[in-house]
Amino acid sequence: MKMNPLNSLLTFFIGMALTASAAPDLKATATKIDELVTAKLAKEKIQPNKPASDEVFVRRVYLDVVGRIPTIQETTEFLKSSDADKRGKLINELLASDGYVQNFYNYWADILRMKSNMVGGGQSLPAFYGYSNWLKSSLRDNKPYDQMVREVVTADGKSYENGAIGFYIRDYNMPLDNMAVTTQIFLGTSMVCAQCHNHPFDKWTQMDYYQMAAHTYGMTSSNGLTNPLLAQAIYGGGSPKNGKAVKNRYGGTVTKFDLPEGVERKDIGRAMSEILRPLRYNTVLDQTDKKALALPHDYQYTDAKPKQKIDPVIPASFSKDGKIIKEGQQPITAYASWMTSKENPRFTTVIANRLWKKLMGQGIIEPVDEITDSTVPSNPPLMTFLEDTLKASNYDMKALLSAILNSQAYQREAYTKDVELGEVYNFPGPLLRRMSAEQIWDSMVALYKPNPDHPSIETKVEAEITLRRIEWLDRALNSLTPQQLQACSVKVALKQKELAAEVRTAQERMEAASKAKDEDAIREARRLIQSQRKRIDAAVDAIVYDTGFKRFAELAREGKLDDFTKDEAFAKEVAAVIKAKNGEDLSMEEALGILARQRRARLQEQAKARFKADAERFKVEEKNEKTSLAAWENFRDTYMLRAADLRSPAPNGHFLREFGQSDRELVENSNDEASVSQALMLLNGKIFSNLMNRYTSISRTLDRARKEGGEAVVNAVYLSLLSRKATPEEHALLKPIADNADATDRGDVLWTVLNTRQFFFIQ
Repeated sequence: MKMNPLNSLLTFFIGMALTASAAPDLKATATKIDELVTAKLAKEKIQPNKPASDEVFVRRVYLDVVGRIPTIQETTEFLKSSDADKRGKLINELLASDGYVQNFYNYWADILRMKSNMVGGGQSLPAFYGYSNWLKSSLRDNKPYDQMVREVVTADGKSYENGAIGFYIRDYNMPLDNMAVTTQIFLGTSMVCAQCHNHPFDKWTQMDYYQMAAHTYGMTSSNGLTNPLLAQAIYGGGSPKNGKAVKNRYGGTVTKFDLPEGVERKDIGRAMSEILRPLRYNTVLDQTDKKALALPHDYQYTDAKPKQKIDPVIPASFSKDGKIIKEGQQPITAYASWMTSKENPRFTTVIANRLWKKLMGQGIIEPVDEITDSTVPSNPPLMTFLEDTLKASNYDMKALLSAILNSQAYQREAYTKDVELGEVYNFPGPLLRRMSAEQIWDSMVALYKPNPDHPSIETKVEAEITLRRIEWLDRALNSLTPQQLQACSVKVALKQKELAAEVRTAQERMEAASKAKDEDAIREARRLIQSQRKRIDAAVDAIVYDTGFKRFAELAREGKLDDFTKDEAFAKEVAAVIKAKNGEDLSMEEALGILARQRRARLQEQAKARFKADAERFKVEEKNEKTSLAAWENFRDTYMLRAADLRSPAPNGHFLREFGQSDRELVENSNDEASVSQALMLLNGKIFSNLMNRYTSISRTLDRARKEGGEAVVNAVYLSLLSRKATPEEHALLKPIADNADATDRGDVLWTVLNTRQFFFIQ
């Protein structure tokens, strides 16, 4: 049916009008925030702080929105501008930048406890990369907050398909613990005590906890076969229906298969564990409609019996919604919809309060994640207004952040006194706060290199290669027919037996060699024993994954890969790898190696282009100078990356950890306390010494300022670090040092200001 063009145009304009009416007006929203803050201050007879200067504002807004201090160019451009709306324009620019993604990624990674090694050592790294990519793309796309939450709570599938499954991989095989974290993060409620007993200080009972957890309990992190046909082929299944054997798309029936002599069922189980080992910690299944939750064996209350199965219900102590699952609906889907509903009494309050605290330094409700029925916001009308604003914008986090940033309340001078625990804070200005570890580190990155907000291409490519490896292995395994997998599992079982026999023989030889004190024989026996893991992995690759890869390689050569997958990107990758070897047969490892080299080749070309441009810019001609430049660029591109592009948390001893980065074991577990080790790191660590390398941004800035004299050098340091020029007193103190032409003296001026309290605090 053709649509009338006039109707189409009318529909378009109506849609535009509805969108415009739904979105809160920025100026009106900011003004209303100020009215509500000012009214409370007047009621409490508190004078609001003075408006912050441009110098204070520009530094504060960069740190709050993009997570670093502004560069000297960014500062001077803003301070020179006479545009009456320059603050509003800067806010819009920063919220639309890559820096916003990097900064708020750090914020949410801390809340979500995102770790590079979530479980199982390095085997969960692909799941982390998928989770990280999902979070960054959600922030980059400004995905509505309620949608983000629904996506993580309902996440199932593979890490390379749905990165949000990292939410459940993070708490692998700990579904009850995950429930405590879920309610803490998204509902601002601490229910963890009720997991083992009735909460001693709140209304939650253990029954309440289990009723809530029953919705999510079936979100299963699986290390098993996810293809039901292959699972049935190995473990049995496919019970006859109506007297007929179950058929599958490969042809034939699906039943337990016969084993050759000398191979038992338990051997096949061990073989499958080895076959699936490379794919561990990368799959989550939604079994919430199948997997029931039972009370613990030591349940001690009279409202139910130990081990009794619990139906998923929203506890009456939380709301009157009760049973929320509709017919045919997955429990987890119903739970996510209920949680993120605008009618939910806690959901909007929690995120509005979190975002207010992110910018103002203190929540309207404190603590942000221990809300109870008796909790009263410090400014109830303001809390309600922020909630209504979020709902009206359909949970557009940037819309609320922009309104707060544009308010006079945010743009006042900071409150510099301590707010004691339990004290009501009425926001005469934002709290004076110490920078987070990530803000300090990212500020160092901004001093080190230009374009500090650009995401690391190296990190992106490494994540891509890691996820592609898991994808190819998974696809290779699932390309096998049930009969092929059965044959492969038998071969792996026999290989395991062969290697086990060799190890036993080697152990006997080592024992004999020890008695004979034959060191060569001991070393040889030990080498054989220690190589068993590598030999088993190699056998699995050759027997299983090479077979799978060859199968879809054959399909690719015949132009029939569409029969196996509709993923065009994957099909192109396979074709490109085969083409690179002129159609020759490849092992899986060879194919993955080619794929990785193809990805990294682009990096190498970009690195060469950057080196050539830098060499011309810095007039580097001598061989030793080129070697020095290459070393600096390598350090810049592999180490001096934004915190969001590093594996997290950083290892112990890293700058980030020394300055209080969270270990990501608990929600928001970072600290901002100063320490002696931090002072020693700035005094003796390589970060500062590398800052004075002649190629860094700050070093080049000071070198240019040197030509104008010591006063210009001091001002350059202050504008770079504090976004203001030095005072006469500061000039009198530092100019005599800066007057010297030596780079070491310029470094002394930089080091002095870098170690002041002013640098480490957000004024």
